[in-house]
This record gives sequence, structure tokens and C-alpha cells, in this order.
Amino acid sequence: MFDTTVADACEMLGIGKTRVHQLIKSGVLEAEKIGNTWLIDGRSIEARKKAGARAGRPPANQRRADDTDRFMLMNREHEVLSFRFDASTGEFFDADEVVDASRAPLSIMSPRGVRASRAELSSWWGHRSIPRARAGIEAKLRELGLPETYDLPFKCMGLSLSDQYWIRPYESNIRWKDINFFENPFHEAEIEEWLADVGLDSPDNTSDGVLSKRWVCRGVERRLLKGGSALGQEPYNEVIATELFSRLFDVTDYVPYELEEWNGGIVCSCPDLVRPHEELIPAYYVLKSARSPEHHDDYRRYVDRCISLGVEDVETALSKMIVADYILANHDRHWRNFGLIRDVETLGYRTAPLFDSGTSLWCHIPTRELEHTSFAIDAKPFYADEKRQLRLVSDDAWLDLDALIGFPEWAAELLEENPAMQGRTDFIYEGISARIDYLHTMFC
Repeated sequence: MFDTTVADACEMLGIGKTRVHQLIKSGVLEAEKIGNTWLIDGRSIEARKKAGARAGRPPANQRRADDTDRFMLMNREHEVLSFRFDASTGEFFDADEVVDASRAPLSIMSPRGVRASRAELSSWWGHRSIPRARAGIEAKLRELGLPETYDLPFKCMGLSLSDQYWIRPYESNIRWKDINFFENPFHEAEIEEWLADVGLDSPDNTSDGVLSKRWVCRGVERRLLKGGSALGQEPYNEVIATELFSRLFDVTDYVPYELEEWNGGIVCSCPDLVRPHEELIPAYYVLKSARSPEHHDDYRRYVDRCISLGVEDVETALSKMIVADYILANHDRHWRNFGLIRDVETLGYRTAPLFDSGTSLWCHIPTRELEHTSFAIDAKPFYADEKRQLRLVSDDAWLDLDALIGFPEWAAELLEENPAMQGRTDFIYEGISARIDYLHTMFC
């Protein structure tokens, strides 16, 4: 009988509201939502109490039987495929019931869309998890009793704020509208620590990338906070990149970053780059799904694949990215740092706005080595030679170099707000200026 409120369940079980909602979502507590209120079947609460379950999720070594339960991979309300997951290896198996291949993660399906590659599915899931290189994650795993990071997404049903995928227990009646992080609030710890929400019902369980980051709710807006490495230059670089993009591009071409104080220091924050019906598809998966001849270079294969997906003006978008990355000396525009946005409902594609430009402006070079360093860097993603990559620019009609007058000075002044930049800003100013001068010789 559905007659017990969440507050009463908290008192009866000795746990918090967040944990009660997790138990409802996982099906452990049977409940119905009446208006905006959850009412729980008191019998399921008594069953939970008799099981002697303590607050929090059991350690990994006590869950092996559950790890092989069958799940349905969902894309919003669309069933994609069913699978089992071996948490001891991080691999999928029995992923042979394909319901909707068109909405599966790009590149995991066979050419005819009848079979899912277990290896590609496992690889995709691995990048849905926090990397082991993220500072503090080893201690967090020990705290949670988990051996590997790829078990973390199960803490939040695989929910993310970069796409619409989630994992539903097989034949469960859980609904997307009731659990997704785009429309529903998620747990935020009161303490300002990067990994405080990891292991709870939070999109932080599925945040990729090495630098520290944390999702926060600001009213109806979801914002991503990002930190930096030792010198803390990366957040400033993101704001400098935003200034550059605003001078050259349309507002839809980039994700805007701002500086703010958080966790005792300066971080950058940005809005979510996808809307509640969209997903980010990194270029890595676009290229993996390409069917063009292997002898074509990666640039041509990527462009051809985008065109086959109906993406408009892809070469113009790539030209903007290549030129901007050259000005910023961005040495980390790898294949997961750009890509496409897909509408989950219409399956239409567009180029993703530029994001994640913080690893630039020679931030990886120690200050003591700058005076002995040339301005040149190894570029990505198409060629290591920056100038060779610049020659891929096929459309420069959008490029107004006069809009960059004063930009090197603006960037240097912002960097000087960071005390750790002492001894670096003159080099960075000269480097940006030299790069803009080279573009004048190439495009004017």
C-alpha cells in the first residue's frame, strides 16, 4: 500500500532523502509519484529493514551477484539494447538484444545495425567514467569500496549531462522524465571539494577528463566547474579562449567560460553544451564509424563521414577550430575534444561548439624553461606540424584579423591576475603576437 512519505521512510530506515530516492529509482523501494510527491509501499520499507541494509551502497566484493543482472541501455525514453556487465573486468556481455540501433552510441554497431561490438561498448563505457589519472580518485575509490572507476556510473544509473544515455534495470518501469539530471535536481555536497559528490546520485560519476571538475545547479541552469593543474593557468586560458572566440565567431560556435572563486581558489565555469534532447558525440566515434577508404587522411575521412551524416558547413567549423587553436597554441585538441551534437529525437546532426581549450598558451611548460622554449608546439588532431595543419583551412571568409587588435594585451592582463603567472606573461604575449603576425602573412 503506497501510504508512506519520503520523510517517513528516512526516519524508518535511518537514511537521508537522497538515499531513499536512489532506492526508489533502483526499484528496491516500490513507490508511486502522485503529483510532485513520492508515496512508498510500507511493505517494501519493512523488507528493506529486515534485510539489514546499512546506509550507502554495499562494498563491491558483496555485490558480485548483482553485477551480472541484465540492464537496458536507454537513450531518453528509447530502448537501445540490453546487456549484462562484469564489474570485475569492466566488460559487457550478452549485448545481443538490439532494439534501436539508430540511437546506439555511434561506432558500436555493425554496418547493418544488427549487432553491437562488445569491445566498442566497453571502450565507450570506460570513457563514461572518471579516469584513474584524476587527482584524488584513488582515495575516493577506497572510500567507496570500489576497485575500478567504471563501476561509478552505476551509482547514478549511468546518467550524464553530456548525453541522454542511462541504464535501466531490465523490465523496470523507471521513467527518464523522473530521473534525468537535465530536469531534476541532483545531489550536491555542501563542502566545496571536487570529488565530494562522486559515489552519490550525481553527474560527477560520469565526468571524463583528467582535470578536476564538478557539476552544479544554478537555478534551472547546469554549470560545469573546472580547475587547473599546478599553476592554475587552465581556467584563465578558457576565459582567454572565450574572448578570442567572441571576436571571431558567432555566439553559437563556442561555449563561453567565466572565472569564479570556488574551493579556495579560482576556477572556470561554463553552461552545459547540450540541450535536454541532445548528445555530444566526440569526433573519435565519428571517425571510428567512417567507411571511407583507409588510405584517405584522417581529415578527409572525418569530413566525409560528417557529410554522410548530413552535417552542414563542417569544413568551415574545422577551419575555425584550427585557426583558433593555432592562435592559442592549443596542444591538446584531441579527438574527444571536438565533435558533433546529435538530436536524440530527430537524429539530426550539427557541429559541436568549441569547448575545452584550457590546455593551451604553453601552460604545460615550467616557468624556468620558458626562456629556452620556442613558440612552436606539437598540434592536434590532424597533424603535429602546426603550419601543415593550418594549410587544411579551406574557408577563411569568416576570419577578420583586425578583430584581434589588442587581443594579446587583453590576454596578458588577465593572466597577470594569477600570481603564479609571474615570469610567464611576457612570453605568452610575444607568442600570441607572433602567431597572429603569421596568420597575416598566410591569409592576407
